Amino acid sequence: MKPLSKFSFLVFVLWACVVACSAAEVRWVSFPDAQLELRGLPWYRENGGELWRFPQASKAQIPKGVWNRAVASDGGRIRLSSTTSRLSIRVQPSSSPSKPCFIDAYVDDTYAGSARATGTGVADLVLFEGKGREWKNITLYLPNNGEIRVQAVGLDSDAEVRPPPAFALPRPIVCYGSSVLQGTGATHPAKTYPAVLARRLNLDFVNLGFGGAGKAEPAVVSLVNQLDACCYIFDLGKSYGNQDEKPFVAMLAAIRAARPRVPIFCVTPIYSTNEPKDAAYLEKSVRLRNMMRDAANERRKAGDEFTFVVEGLDLFGEPDKKLFHDPQHPNDEGNELIGGRLVPLVEKVVLGKR
Repeated sequence: MKPLSKFSFLVFVLWACVVACSAAEVRWVSFPDAQLELRGLPWYRENGGELWRFPQASKAQIPKGVWNRAVASDGGRIRLSSTTSRLSIRVQPSSSPSKPCFIDAYVDDTYAGSARATGTGVADLVLFEGKGREWKNITLYLPNNGEIRVQAVGLDSDAEVRPPPAFALPRPIVCYGSSVLQGTGATHPAKTYPAVLARRLNLDFVNLGFGGAGKAEPAVVSLVNQLDACCYIFDLGKSYGNQDEKPFVAMLAAIRAARPRVPIFCVTPIYSTNEPKDAAYLEKSVRLRNMMRDAANERRKAGDEFTFVVEGLDLFGEPDKKLFHDPQHPNDEGNELIGGRLVPLVEKVVLGKR
């Protein structure tokens, strides 16, 4: 075989560089865009593009502690189907994140990659690459530990895009409550237990967990009640505090009046490693479990067959204590465990599978 001349070799190198540069081109799709489906943030349009979980118009009516947590994008997801072999996202944190601020990517419900946002500047983050050019269903989970703005999603320059497949049901799981439900102990947004549960059942979800501010205030419950759900999960946990049963009972009554046949799952507080060493903390935990259980059971005794008690200690108990992020909040693996343990009940009640 005749060797290449220096000129021919130079032409070959230049051609290879052109091909490589073309392959490296990214087509940025501005967000929002009709090609990018946003889920989990039902008041997005009312909020002028901010990824907040409650409408800005409610800020003056709800407790400050709720609003301060509502600006985090917990449960927010961007979905699309595409032939892209890689995916990037252009983001800007609203403030320098004090906790890990990850965006997770799943392809066909399988983990594909993550990227961490830091600082306050605009950043282009690569979530995955080298995935081939076949059609794939992509979900981007937005951060559960901070406020962020999304500017664009990056695809292969010639990638095709179409709408993602529908969920098993048109209405989402609506979750309201505590820091455990919000996913305070989860490093990755795709690992909060509502995200795990919804992904395994191919259901949409809205995460309205507000840290220590899940107290069933009427103004907050009214907002929750605006959302038409396939079911509600109320996990107020220890954040409910020292209140008596009245706000909790009123919350259940308000939801049931508006949604006569929609399942309501009342989750009692999970285990905490504080309980064996702090008598007052244990007493509070037992009181809250009894109160929430009794409130749900009273509805069932009155004929409400669509309200269910879910024992928190069955979801995450003393044997699971190695899976804590801190004394009260399960880590990623612990959240995965809780979500998995909820699957059979929700699947049976909501999807009618046995």
